Amino acid sequence: MATYTAYEDLLPELIAMTPGCSDTMIRNAIRSAAIEFCEGAGVYQSQLDPISTVKGEYEYEFEAPANTRVHKILWVNYQGTNLEPISTSLLEERLPSWRTTIGSTPEYYVKNTSTTLSLVPVPANTVANSTTIRVQLKPTHDSTQCDADVMSDYRDAIVHGALFRLLRMPSKDWTDYTAAGVYGNLFTQGVEAAKLRARHQDEGVARSVKYGGFAPRRTSYRNKYGSQK
Repeated sequence: MATYTAYEDLLPELIAMTPGCSDTMIRNAIRSAAIEFCEGAGVYQSQLDPISTVKGEYEYEFEAPANTRVHKILWVNYQGTNLEPISTSLLEERLPSWRTTIGSTPEYYVKNTSTTLSLVPVPANTVANSTTIRVQLKPTHDSTQCDADVMSDYRDAIVHGALFRLLRMPSKDWTDYTAAGVYGNLFTQGVEAAKLRARHQDEGVARSVKYGGFAPRRTSYRNKYGSQK
């Protein structure tokens, strides 16, 4: 079960650097820094609950954990086979009737919104728990906490990002543009280091599914729709 750390817990590390700044403003800066960090570094990842596919249906909803949004889909797996991402514009160009063309099994996926995706070709069979999705997450703008591992492992970077936002505010008792630049650079460095770490971690993630067995990887449709632009 996921555990979380409240933004409130980082207040002591910022209060001394921002005399006169309200706790609410500091918490908002911490949240904004956490959101930007998760967007840029890609360290907040999760495998979502499996989706059941329905014959003739191409669009499916998925649900992120509470107080988070899906920033990016990392991979989609259908019955043991990894699907390839493709853009809607490329599909419309190559296969205008893709929404009504039912194939044997999906080969590609399209991320439509932060909560929906489409499978291409349209599934020909109804299969329970056929599709698993791994995603990159970020906190919502009304969240009060973030994943405990993220907040612990990258605490310094998030604090630096919050200080960058607070110290660059004009005409405040705590305004310090020079220090803001320093903390901004430290935040950027923290994002880049975390991004490299996340990339290595993702390379070792198994495309596990709850549907029995793994099928051989398919290649026959690679040129049918083209690669994602």
